[in-house]
Amino acid sequence: MPVVTTTDTARDPGPDRGPLSWRSMPARVLVGRFVVMSAALALVVWLMPGLRGSTDLTWLDVALMAVTWGLLEITVRPLLDIVFVRFVVPSYGLVLLLVDVVVFAILVLIFSGALEARSLTSVVIGGALIGILRLAVEALLGLTPPVVPEEAGSRRRTPPRGLMKVSTSLREQVRLVRIQYKMVTHAIDAFFAGEGPVSTFRRNRQTWFWQPSVPLRPIPQPERFRLLLEDLGPTFVKIGQIISSQGQGLPSEWLAELEQLQSNVRPYPYEFARQRIVDELGAPPEELYAEFAEEPLAAASLGQVHRARLHNGRDVVVKVQRPGIRSQLRSDVRILVRMSSTLEKRTKWAENFDLTGIVVEFGSTLLRELDYEVEAYNARRLTRVLESVPGMRVPDVEYDLSSQGVLTLEFIPGVKSTDVDAIAAAGLDPERLARNVVDGAVKMLMIDGFFHADPHPGNVFVDLDTGVVTMLDTGMVGELTFQQRVRLGSLMMTVRSGDIKGLAQTMKSLSVPFRETDDEKYYQDFERKLTPYLDPPPGKTVQLVGRVLPLAVDVLRDGGYRFDPALTLAMKAMAQAEAITRALVPGWTGSNFTEVAVDSLQQQALDAITFEAVKDVAVSQVNFVVREASEQLPSITDGILKWLGIIKRGAVKVEVDTSALDKQIDRLQGVARMLTLGVLVVGLIIGSAIAASTSQLDGSALEPVTDFAATVFTVSALVGLAWVAISGIQLLLATRRRSEDPVDRIG
Repeated sequence: MPVVTTTDTARDPGPDRGPLSWRSMPARVLVGRFVVMSAALALVVWLMPGLRGSTDLTWLDVALMAVTWGLLEITVRPLLDIVFVRFVVPSYGLVLLLVDVVVFAILVLIFSGALEARSLTSVVIGGALIGILRLAVEALLGLTPPVVPEEAGSRRRTPPRGLMKVSTSLREQVRLVRIQYKMVTHAIDAFFAGEGPVSTFRRNRQTWFWQPSVPLRPIPQPERFRLLLEDLGPTFVKIGQIISSQGQGLPSEWLAELEQLQSNVRPYPYEFARQRIVDELGAPPEELYAEFAEEPLAAASLGQVHRARLHNGRDVVVKVQRPGIRSQLRSDVRILVRMSSTLEKRTKWAENFDLTGIVVEFGSTLLRELDYEVEAYNARRLTRVLESVPGMRVPDVEYDLSSQGVLTLEFIPGVKSTDVDAIAAAGLDPERLARNVVDGAVKMLMIDGFFHADPHPGNVFVDLDTGVVTMLDTGMVGELTFQQRVRLGSLMMTVRSGDIKGLAQTMKSLSVPFRETDDEKYYQDFERKLTPYLDPPPGKTVQLVGRVLPLAVDVLRDGGYRFDPALTLAMKAMAQAEAITRALVPGWTGSNFTEVAVDSLQQQALDAITFEAVKDVAVSQVNFVVREASEQLPSITDGILKWLGIIKRGAVKVEVDTSALDKQIDRLQGVARMLTLGVLVVGLIIGSAIAASTSQLDGSALEPVTDFAATVFTVSALVGLAWVAISGIQLLLATRRRSEDPVDRIG
């Protein structure tokens, strides 16, 4: 089989190790960091009271300490980073200084003969000062890695190995260290961004130290944010894609940068794709396909697509997952859930916004995208949903050449749905295409309730020959119940009619309360804040997606309500559909989209309500009710008989559930036992220590009990240490049992 050989644009700079290892650093950087470390040590040791020992330290001693510190950085610091990285967010980053303090304490112990710390405070302050001085000087001199736009996101990510292959917790901690390192690198580079003399000096020094492949330049903030997302990996690229698809309120330069994440994701080397195909399908691509292009046609956040041709001559594309994406994605989602949970405990806005719930829903949906067999099922089901909508479809799936990690699909020629120039040049009617997109969105969201949940422009293609709109990447879908579909349709109708109270009522019915609510105040705020936007001045139109719905969601949240996650996904899909129609027909506004959507809903609802459809729904509901009633009948009978017995006796038995109170009492009793034992152990330690010390005095009456007191002191100390260890383990286990960790909801 001929393999189409092309120039591989994917760079392979080595495994994604997060912090650069000393072996991958240029020699100039190593020397520079050694000099900075030596200077920082010398300043702190020589100038800070309480640290110098009895002997005078020479530069040779300081250099030896700097070398030792470097060895500790290589051997000990990675372990400390893994242990403490989880506390970076709760401690607002202060735990990073704690790592420097621990490393410095070890250095003091190693050089205890030449360096004496007269107090623990001296060690803490000295370690923190060394860490701060070192970071500041390295950043100023350009010894921190530069951010090179041409290389962002290009570091190869390899599958987990060794212990990380079996330990989810360790894998998560290591991934969090890498995220922390990359965010710090970008933060330092952003701090020195600009054209001033300090920034210019730093870039010149970075160029000399690191010798990048392209000249360094100031990076605008929007571009820097995109580069950070690319460096952090597929999960964060996906977040950027979602932001860009709903970025009507973003400045144009930010939106332009984030839109690049929809189609300009960097590919990975062909050998990884080939190996994945062999692992999944049992044979190399040169045997399975008549032709297979090594250079990817496109790269996405979770995989990349290769052009191919079957032996029967049909053109297809082969979607191959990124290497190690499953474990990395799961770790990223769990990290985001923990961070959002911490923010909810620290900030009111995160709690009111249900940040953890949103992240859990996002993560669960994202992880479902990793199973290409599920994506194939979604494509099959969406095909049935859209078969009655003219000009809308999804690609066919080649099931014999598909698995969990490889998906072979029909090749769809065309351009992105927002490429208005190409569409106009092909002689197609943009307004007709926009109406087809609206018809498809209405059919999926409000008629069938099974919808494509990520229809950003990069996932919606237009065939320039036929004008057919094809929806790609069916990995992320959503489902709505019948009641939710009815309420969503009611929402569109109330917006069109300008019924402010009806809109407030419909929005409330689509939400759930998360705290005590005041409905009267909610309706008042809703009417006061949204009326100006639903009743615009002459010549202006209602901005449904850009203004009305976001403001309505804000009022809901302020009133103590939050959207159901499934409906949030539906609103996102509707917003993306509205963005596509607005790009196709620039003259369209939110009012036009609403008008067309309501007209389409009314027509499709009439077409869907047939005698056969009503009969099928009625039969299904009756069968469901009968089954539920048959299952509940014994319990209903028992309940009636018990009530008759109570009435006959003339007495009502009241049961009070104190299970929650019992748990609190047990917890208090445990604390009391721990305090009692602690007081006894501390008393034994103090008493035996006093006895042992006073017995050393000449003529002391306690001199005969010296050995006994020393023994009691030793035993008490050992018991105390054992008690602290056991109590700590019990407290940790009890806390884990009591708390419902939201991370457990992520697979």
